Amino acid sequence: MGKSPGEGEGKDLTSKLEKLMAEMKDWERKPLVQVGKAIIELVKLPKRETAKRFEPEKLALHIRLSDSFKGIFIVEYEELKDVAEALGSRTVDDVAKAIDVINRKRKVIEYEL
Repeated sequence: MGKSPGEGEGKDLTSKLEKLMAEMKDWERKPLVQVGKAIIELVKLPKRETAKRFEPEKLALHIRLSDSFKGIFIVEYEELKDVAEALGSRTVDDVAKAIDVINRKRKVIEYEL
């Protein structure tokens, strides 16, 4: 049986990310992609202990805008698929366009002389 396309590359990327996680400090960010104002970073989340459970350190994608440190963390591939599908929905697209129209009207503030 031969390898499926990209299979070897996926293992190389996994190894590279495991090594990177070992070298990164907690909460350290590594930029991956910037499209316009949107930035996607790789972030090392620290281990967490609560009274009920222990979570080891993890890597996550952090999606944010360039003028903000707040954003969302994506830890599982299914979460990324859900967010991408939600953002790609016609409803979100239509509402975002309408919000843009409303907000553009409010950008100009005129003062009486």
